Amino acid sequence: MTPTSILSALFDAAADHGERPALTVLGREGARSWTFDELVTRVAQVATRLTELGARGERVLLACPTSLEYAPVFYGCMLAGALPVPVYLPSVAHVRAARSKIEAIARDCGAAFAVTPSPIDDLPGPRVQVTFDDLLTGAPEWAWAVPGPGDLAFLQYTSGSTGDPKGVMVTHGGLVHNASAVGEAVGGDRDTTTVSWLPLYHDMGLIGSVVTPLFWGAHVVKMSPQAFVAQPYAWLRALSDHGGELAYAPNFAYELCLRKVTDEQLAGLDLSRWRVAINGAEPIRQATVARFAERFAPAGFRPEHMRFAYGMAEATLVVTTQRWTDPEAEVVVGGRAYPRCGEPIRGTTVAIADPETGRPCPPGEVGEIWVSGPSVAAGYWERLDATEETFHARLPGREETYLRTGDLGVLSGGGVAVVGRHKDLIVINGVNHYPQDVEYTVERVDPAVRGGCTAAFSAEPTGDVPQGEAAVVVAEVRRDAADPAALLTEIRLAVAREHDVLLDGVFLVEPGSVPKTTSGKIRRRATRDLLLARELPVVAGWTSEALAAPVPEAAPR
Repeated sequence: MTPTSILSALFDAAADHGERPALTVLGREGARSWTFDELVTRVAQVATRLTELGARGERVLLACPTSLEYAPVFYGCMLAGALPVPVYLPSVAHVRAARSKIEAIARDCGAAFAVTPSPIDDLPGPRVQVTFDDLLTGAPEWAWAVPGPGDLAFLQYTSGSTGDPKGVMVTHGGLVHNASAVGEAVGGDRDTTTVSWLPLYHDMGLIGSVVTPLFWGAHVVKMSPQAFVAQPYAWLRALSDHGGELAYAPNFAYELCLRKVTDEQLAGLDLSRWRVAINGAEPIRQATVARFAERFAPAGFRPEHMRFAYGMAEATLVVTTQRWTDPEAEVVVGGRAYPRCGEPIRGTTVAIADPETGRPCPPGEVGEIWVSGPSVAAGYWERLDATEETFHARLPGREETYLRTGDLGVLSGGGVAVVGRHKDLIVINGVNHYPQDVEYTVERVDPAVRGGCTAAFSAEPTGDVPQGEAAVVVAEVRRDAADPAALLTEIRLAVAREHDVLLDGVFLVEPGSVPKTTSGKIRRRATRDLLLARELPVVAGWTSEALAAPVPEAAPR
């Protein structure tokens, strides 16, 4: 019998095998673990205390880092009838920007409570702040009404890479469907061990690496994003030590492992039990995939274990993923090859539609990816117009509604290949160019260009240009870049050679200045706005006559 909510699934797992490990968190002082029995006891403790504080019916910000306590707080909010809202807890270096976003989220959802690991002075928004110690004390109450499929589970705020953050209303039914369908696709069950460093305020980190495996009754091993970035080997070491079979990560994580893991470290790894390595959430580089498989083959990793996936918060999480039987294939669009991200999960329909007319595109033609199925979220929190526009699209002659993803893709062989964002397209002389491709070219020009820190976008030409758009690149460079002026020319030549695009502006900026979302995605429109406002610390820049804009003054170095 299928559980009606992720809460009932968790309590069922405790009743079935409560003595088995549910959650292990790796920290500086070693590993801390709870069994399923211990976890549900703490979930009930949190729910009891939140009920005493009057949190039922309220939104509760979870301003918490990766920790053993995060899961019982998340589930405990739902058990108490409150709505958890995960947010990014900033480091000291990024506190100002992050706090402004927390304040905006708190204002948008009307949060009355916030949970933090310890007291935070001047936390914006909620009127009541409670800590882990406040919640994980006292005797738990066990008489609870478990929510149903149509009830909201939590609010997942979108990263805002192409717009203002909006609260996606994730339901228990959507979570149950997504978790069960993903389990079928990748072979996940109670005997699976997942190992993840992904942040818990992000959908892939929270749903993919915690909620979904706990739904199966599986063992979750977590470490912090900071620990992974500081030492990527630690993630692979955890997979080796704990017999990890499933792990989600964006492409950059596999690339970082390639660059940072030494031969000596590799020699001590056993990755033979890692049978599903999900690659998603950002553009997938086939070169990275091939190099990772070759590099870690001596540790037992096999090429077929890398599985591509596509998803988004508005669809709860996963839309498509490769199954064991899916052939690894590329789809060629406009002379470029894109990896196919598998078939839609069970019960999900994907259509490719013309983004302007809404009419279906024939197979092989690029259009906007539309999604229909039980995993699609209920809409945006208190944004009726945005919900209607995004979640209630219809194809001509069909009754079902579709989620408009804003992503461009193509159907081929029953699978989906993602080629870019509709809103981020750069159109030059009537030809579409995807910014991710241009950025990848720029980052390969010279080691001085920082990986994953380049933004390509279009701007309105202000010179004597009859039509079209101006193409601009902003790239972070290392502080020891030898000759920034020469690098400008190299970038222009590389983009012209690889994409047949003559850039109208190239700007090299200081490290850390290209804006990103909290999940690490490039904010292209925000970068463009900062450039036009002369608020980027430019090291060197060049513009064409078409752009007709003076180069901002270089920042002192």
